[in-house]
Amino acid sequence: MNQSNLKKLQNLLKEKDIDIFVINRSDEYLNEYISPNAERLNFITNFSGSAGRAIITPTDAFLYVDGRYTFQANTQINAKEIQAKHLNSFWTDLEKILLEEEYKIALDPTLHSIIEIEKVEKMLENSTSQLQLIDKNFVDLIWENQPKTQYTDIFDHPTSFAGQGRSEKLDIFKKFLYQNEIDHYFVSGLDNIAWLLNLRADDIKYTPLLYSYLLISKNNKHSLYIKESSMPEILKKEIQTLININNIENIGSIFNNINSSESIGLDFNSTTFYFLDLLRKQKINTKNLANPCILLKAIKNETELDGAKKAHIRDGVSITKYIYWLKNIMDPKSNDEISVANHLENLRRKNELFHSLSFDTISAIDQNAALPHYRVTEEGKSSFSDNNIYLVDSGGQYFDGTTDITRTIILGEATTEQKDRFTRVLKGHIALSNHVFEKGTKGTDIDYLARKSLQEINLDYDHGTGHGIGSFLSVHEAPQRIAKKSMFDSVELLPGMILSNEPGYYKENEYGIRTENLVVIKENNDKKLYFENISWCPIDLDLIESSMLDQIERHWLNKYHRKVYETLHTHLDNQERDWLKKVTSEV
Repeated sequence: MNQSNLKKLQNLLKEKDIDIFVINRSDEYLNEYISPNAERLNFITNFSGSAGRAIITPTDAFLYVDGRYTFQANTQINAKEIQAKHLNSFWTDLEKILLEEEYKIALDPTLHSIIEIEKVEKMLENSTSQLQLIDKNFVDLIWENQPKTQYTDIFDHPTSFAGQGRSEKLDIFKKFLYQNEIDHYFVSGLDNIAWLLNLRADDIKYTPLLYSYLLISKNNKHSLYIKESSMPEILKKEIQTLININNIENIGSIFNNINSSESIGLDFNSTTFYFLDLLRKQKINTKNLANPCILLKAIKNETELDGAKKAHIRDGVSITKYIYWLKNIMDPKSNDEISVANHLENLRRKNELFHSLSFDTISAIDQNAALPHYRVTEEGKSSFSDNNIYLVDSGGQYFDGTTDITRTIILGEATTEQKDRFTRVLKGHIALSNHVFEKGTKGTDIDYLARKSLQEINLDYDHGTGHGIGSFLSVHEAPQRIAKKSMFDSVELLPGMILSNEPGYYKENEYGIRTENLVVIKENNDKKLYFENISWCPIDLDLIESSMLDQIERHWLNKYHRKVYETLHTHLDNQERDWLKKVTSEV
């Protein structure tokens, strides 16, 4: 049991004479989505959410999660052994502990960013506590039958989808080296490497990435570290005309050919401390520079935008067919959250250019929908009844684009309160969708629009309003974001970026509501920016209290529904088409 895993870890800390051990939910690439062998936080705490940290001492354990996961954490952990806290207090709590008395804190340098470990080092300047960087992760030492890293076949992502060849991208990157007067740059972030080299794989479930590291050099002696046996010989020969390929097991020697008179750039936010430690030992001059791929990747080219729009039409057909099936055909007595999610996946699989889902479908009935990132399990699944509110957040990976859409529907009769809350969420969605803004605007500047109607009655939601989306890459992509606060606050919203627009409302133990479309930032004739919608699926009229909508909001909804019908109706059968006409009628 997971409780005993915590006790085993705490006993190991006593043996090692360690007072504090920090566990991040991350892997050695600092990915958001990780493989089973990297689920250390889950192994120790039983918490299965996609973000979190833990502070473990020989006698106590604290789990830190954000607002999306507060309720989930409290249901999954053993409250007698672990205390759940909000993620916002992690650094404050850690510093307070370190300053209390002389402690030994252990961190795994392969799982923490440079910024994080330097932050701890800074704390220790005013403390008698000591930092110990460990060679072998303590969780791994007690984890029997820990899954092995799985490597999958690497494949080419052609220019017909990428819009730009890898050689052209490398030339742009080399200009960055000259502009910043550095000889090399260590590229971190699997999505950055996949984008830069137009390569994909399935090493991480739902995100087409390959485990890799990349060193870009002025002298063109670039080095890519991968599982060599995963790359087909034909592709390897093509890549080797541009880059030297090395086996990922030899990553410790990546900087061996750099001499101490040269300089190297790396992104301290997205690179693990392990690599800075290697460079320090070799006395190589380092420079903290934001990875240029992050912004280049975020601003989609015309080919990527065209692909995204086409992918969203195909995906919109699937989700619309799904809602028709739920409302008109599905037998509630013989279906549950898993069976209906499987039905949706089967609809997507029929689509042209479909590769995989883009994340685990959030298929949530009633009280389960009150968990923003609910993950259904066979043991905990809920079945349908004659009256349910149902939230489905889902998406697909297509070779020409990545999709993510959320709809909340009523199966039966909605209560007055449910209609009120749904309509307030919709009003926030519309306010953001309609917003025209100046260049230089950041996501934090406009987040309030999505919350305003809820906040009028002292309600809110504890998650961001919008995240970036990749192009056949990560469904959550930096740096663009719409939220109250963000580590990317300084990034302005730019034309070509794709974002989600997903306000929500969650009533604990009762129901949850979220409406999500994806939008592209465009520039109008007045040089101002606006959002162009690319997601097409009806919004449930049975949950809307139309008297709460003003004229502008009605106009938006009616115009959106007209476009939904125009875009999708030719892809539906006669019954589906008749139904779609009805559910997109004017309010």
